[in-house]
Amino acid sequence: MKRSCQAALLALATDTIRACTFQKRVSYFGREETADVLLPSGDEKYLSFWVRDAAMMAESGLLSDDALLRYIGIIACHGQNGEGTRHLANGLTVPPYAVADHINYDAHPVFFPGTYSSGEDQGKGDYGFYPPFCDNFWFILMVAQYVKGTGDTAPLTAEYAGMPLATRLLRAFFGYGIDPASGLCVSEEERYTVDWGVVDTVKKSGKLLTSSLFRYRAGVALGGMLAAVGMVAEGEACRHEAEKIKEAILPTFYDAESGWLLSATGIGRQPDVWGTAYAVFCGLPVGALTMQALADGYRKGTAVKDGYVRHIPLCPKEPPTVWEASRTPSGTYQNGAYWATATGWYAYALYKGGYGTEILEDFLAHTARHAAAGAPFEWIDERTERVSGLHYGTSGVLPYVGLCRILDEAAGDGMTDNEN
Repeated sequence: MKRSCQAALLALATDTIRACTFQKRVSYFGREETADVLLPSGDEKYLSFWVRDAAMMAESGLLSDDALLRYIGIIACHGQNGEGTRHLANGLTVPPYAVADHINYDAHPVFFPGTYSSGEDQGKGDYGFYPPFCDNFWFILMVAQYVKGTGDTAPLTAEYAGMPLATRLLRAFFGYGIDPASGLCVSEEERYTVDWGVVDTVKKSGKLLTSSLFRYRAGVALGGMLAAVGMVAEGEACRHEAEKIKEAILPTFYDAESGWLLSATGIGRQPDVWGTAYAVFCGLPVGALTMQALADGYRKGTAVKDGYVRHIPLCPKEPPTVWEASRTPSGTYQNGAYWATATGWYAYALYKGGYGTEILEDFLAHTARHAAAGAPFEWIDERTERVSGLHYGTSGVLPYVGLCRILDEAAGDGMTDNEN
């Protein structure tokens, strides 16, 4: 990896976080004030505090300790349901201790995508009937990043809204929609649950790949954190759950014909580019065919363009919609557009396969060419060159996260998710 590429990705990540941080009038923690809020993009496309976007950007280690702890507090105090099930209009359900999709500036949580309404009407099931799985696990990973970066475990035993943070994390981890035998996340076909927020317009059913991978990493991280504060039995339970997930991923999702991991076992049983790359990022022992599929997806352009990554690979006979069930047209948004959120994961997977990290240079070159137009973008429509989401947070930050992982391993420290 060229030093210039490393410096450029660090500068881009730093600048992106700065661009996504806005001064807002907020009412968090029972007081009205003007304070920083980390938004998903630098053009304020999304007007709320999004849990997963903040947590994903936090993995860069570039948020200040104080800012990160404050965002953790916002989620713990305002973004997690209580011990009772909350029944909303139109058959939507918020299970106990579910974490919100986003939290408005008035400190009211919104548990479903597609709306800013925090009241009883948060949609009609177009974005699932239960909150997306991912936020429970990214909340845990955000806390893990703080503990890893500071060595400070005191927040885990501190009370947030009347409950120790460690207990809140534990209850988020052992949440809803979990298959008891495998530990994998499961979505019903009719009253389905969104896999995760970057495919919230896509319906999937059965066991789900990507949210299960998030749960795996969260379980490993939470197990270590709980053990560190004396909750040894609880920590061991989390690690045991993570081990179940790890053992179940390949038997459940591996496609022996293509090498890709499939996104779901029911609706959406299709090759998942992001999920496959993320499985490698998680340290799962995928085989040579999977690594070849990732390499071909990059070299042949069926999964990657200008460093941006498609959710599922192109095929000669693409159906009218790329996903089996999606609310968006083919080629746009989450249904066939190219995103940079997964670029760092893909870069790491290519590195592990011995295929180099040119994808990061491609991404930087594209960003440089389109900097005046607001790159890095949230997504790009390959056919029309339409773009959306300017100075997008995870697009500008996660490639650097992938590079950091590569550099850590290249330096020979041997760290893996199992050891974090």
